[in-house]
Amino acid sequence: MEISVCKLTVELLENWLTFFDNDAFSDNNEWCGCYCMCYHWDHVLAKQRAWGCDESCIDFNRKQAINFIKSGRMQGYLAYADGKVVGWCNANNKNAYSNVNFNFSQDIPDNGEKIKSIVCFSISPKYRGFGVATALLNYVCEDAKNEGFDLAEAYPFAHDENNAYHGPLEMYRKNGFDLCEKFEGCVVCRKILK
Repeated sequence: MEISVCKLTVELLENWLTFFDNDAFSDNNEWCGCYCMCYHWDHVLAKQRAWGCDESCIDFNRKQAINFIKSGRMQGYLAYADGKVVGWCNANNKNAYSNVNFNFSQDIPDNGEKIKSIVCFSISPKYRGFGVATALLNYVCEDAKNEGFDLAEAYPFAHDENNAYHGPLEMYRKNGFDLCEKFEGCVVCRKILK
């Protein structure tokens, strides 16, 4: 299977929406309303609505995601196979994430480096296990290096490989990431890009 990856742009918004509307969580109704908003949830959104990702949240999270993508606040990468989006990676400057419950930028120290945070993957169920997440990860790291980032940083779960929306720990190990520390059940992994 040939997988191609590209950075999300406003022009690709409809492709992104089609993926989240139909495929991203087609096997997980509990998360069908996520639209990858979790790590962007801030105090402003929390005043409008409690965070959630189930069916009751679809309209609100979808609308917020559209606004965030159009403004550049949500960034990431799309994986394509067979002419359609089959995967997504939410990755951005570490300081762009403002989740009030799980704020990487405040709780994990850095030394002034420019860090690309890789916070979430969503792979279409029938394309899992075919290297889509690895293709996304490698593209993110290469793009981050070209954009002048010093490090790529990711937060896989320490023990739950079956719930791998942060990306499986082993994938990071195989692709040059070093384990740095543990944080709220996750392992902080970093890869030097320069």
